[in-house]
Amino acid sequence: MKNGRKIIIGIASLVLALAVGYYLGTTARTTKNFDWKELSIDKSGKGYGFTSEALFNSDIPLPEIKKLSGKSKFIKAPNATSDELNLGYVISVDIDKLDLQKIPEKYKVERKEQHKAGEFTVLPIEDAVYEISFDFALKDKDGFEILELKSPSHNLYTGKMNSFQDSVKQTISSAIADRVANIGLHMTIEKCETCR
Repeated sequence: MKNGRKIIIGIASLVLALAVGYYLGTTARTTKNFDWKELSIDKSGKGYGFTSEALFNSDIPLPEIKKLSGKSKFIKAPNATSDELNLGYVISVDIDKLDLQKIPEKYKVERKEQHKAGEFTVLPIEDAVYEISFDFALKDKDGFEILELKSPSHNLYTGKMNSFQDSVKQTISSAIADRVANIGLHMTIEKCETCR
């Protein structure tokens, strides 16, 4: 009888110890820290494209993009309750200055515009602004695409090196992030902000 009680107490103690260990392990677990990785750009293309609005409704030609490069890493999502991660990125886009000889005459002269707040004088333009976004193709070690993420919109200014640092709002699990071996970058020119 005494041996039976000792065995039951031993088993109960073991079960309790395992339960406490599991609980402490899951609550104390921290999200893995990820390193920065260079973003890859498709060698067969330029690394960017246009929406139909940017292509057909822009009368200011986009200057040449000299360089598109960047890096990314997975970061713990703000206010995340579990293992949710965001993709953080730092991207540089070097773009030529606007060729003023190729723009329509209406952008070369000063003119007056009427708005709700009153009349404003609009000066001739020297450079243009485009709305852009970035697409990130998350690929596994075999090159298969796991998921595609899209960045918020940014403003791209001609005639300068543009730098963007932000994170994708969509979250992913750390299990998916662990599978990612390569991230492809593609920039989309959404529209010309300067065009009117």
